[in-house]
Amino acid sequence: MSDSENESIKDLLDCVEEYENLIREKLKDDGKEPTAVAKIEDDLEIPMEKVIFGNREELLKNFAVAVGEYKKVKSEKEAASDGEDDTVTESRKRKPAWTDTDDTDIKLGEVKRPTRFSGPQDHIRKDKAYKEYLTTRYVRTVPQPKWAERDFKNEDEDAEDEALLQTVGFVAKPDTTNLRPTHLEYKRLKDLNRASYAEGSVTSIQFIPKSTAALVAGTTGISTIYSIDGAKNEKLHSMHFQKFPILCARLKPCGTKAIFGSSKRYYYVYDLLTAREMRYKLPKGVTAMRNFRISPCGRYMAVAGIFGNMHLFDACSQELIHSFKQNDAVSSICFTADSKNIICNSLSSKVNIFSLTKRRLAHSFVDDGCLNGSAMDLSLDQRLLATGSMEGVVNVYDFQKVQLSASPKPEKAFLNLRTSISDVKFNHTAEALAMTSVKVPAALKIAHFPSATVFANFPVMKGDIGKIGVVEFSPNSAYLALGSINKTVNLLRLKHYKYY
Repeated sequence: MSDSENESIKDLLDCVEEYENLIREKLKDDGKEPTAVAKIEDDLEIPMEKVIFGNREELLKNFAVAVGEYKKVKSEKEAASDGEDDTVTESRKRKPAWTDTDDTDIKLGEVKRPTRFSGPQDHIRKDKAYKEYLTTRYVRTVPQPKWAERDFKNEDEDAEDEALLQTVGFVAKPDTTNLRPTHLEYKRLKDLNRASYAEGSVTSIQFIPKSTAALVAGTTGISTIYSIDGAKNEKLHSMHFQKFPILCARLKPCGTKAIFGSSKRYYYVYDLLTAREMRYKLPKGVTAMRNFRISPCGRYMAVAGIFGNMHLFDACSQELIHSFKQNDAVSSICFTADSKNIICNSLSSKVNIFSLTKRRLAHSFVDDGCLNGSAMDLSLDQRLLATGSMEGVVNVYDFQKVQLSASPKPEKAFLNLRTSISDVKFNHTAEALAMTSVKVPAALKIAHFPSATVFANFPVMKGDIGKIGVVEFSPNSAYLALGSINKTVNLLRLKHYKYY
């Protein structure tokens, strides 16, 4: 037994002994003898709470002792747990391998100088450590990923907090993991290509997947890689191809090689690591590379040809593997996520799905309300397929239902744009669909899914974004790039998404 239980039994025995003494005194005063228990109970009645708890003074004294000992034990346990937490935190904290005194001695005023891009530096603290400035800027651009965060919170405490909230009637917090359908929070940053504007009419924008940089190409034959920080967007590298207007540029999934196509009978493959360019001549029957796509696996390259031909190349050896044929000219191409099928939109109402394993037409369906197709995109999860037409209609289909019917009905038809659709693009979660038309200025809309509604507050900068011909989301949708025909690439920061 514990000490508290022993004390309780002792108190109870004392009360019984006191009770017996009182009975004896009472009987002695009355001249009676304790002959039977029933007779004694008739003569004198003692309250039951006194038998159980004892006198009031003793009860309070026992309570005071018990509370004091409990507080003492609790404080000792808390002190021990705090010491263990401090020890664990100190043991898990990584120490630098070496330190440089210049990191703390160099001030920001010694490094930062006003330039023609930044202007005067009056808003910057000149006495601030340069290392602190660089660290803050890096964290703001590339925040710490969730997998690197260490959470030492006890799971039992989380369960208790959740049970408490359910008991006392607190309202649960709103879900912040999904994009809200009513209002799009975004911020316009400095133009992505503000360091040069040398690309001319922008035809392609490709975000490099493994670094915060983007590749911009245009009709002047110049392609440039820009860093993305939202403030300067400095130029990192530039490639110039003589007499070669770039009409389409694509990055391989590895992000180390770029392929540039034009109206010429040859194309370029550029190695971004070694800064070497390789020129390849197109095979017989392929006249140009105005429009092409690279498969997600990086093995295949699909090129839109003339007279309804769609040519399949090996992206490594640059050899022609096979040519698919459809009745009308190819307007847009996209691969499925498993790289086993190619979806081709045509200058008619037909959309064809070709199988790469069987090397034949697998399925064909009619795009509802479309006369001439112009753009197309498939979401990364292969759930939604968006098709745009020259009539200004954007249809969104359930891709699983499309493969089961020759005339499927779209889940949603967007009629917000009245001119020919130039580009449609899903973000990485398929929550946002960007659609644009290059025919008129500021012809740009973003639709939300699964609500299938258009954000009413986008865009608000209608006067100065120009005619948008191409749109592109960053790998994790934190940035949205809008390429216009007037040499500018507008850069937007979507605040809902945290990472590049």
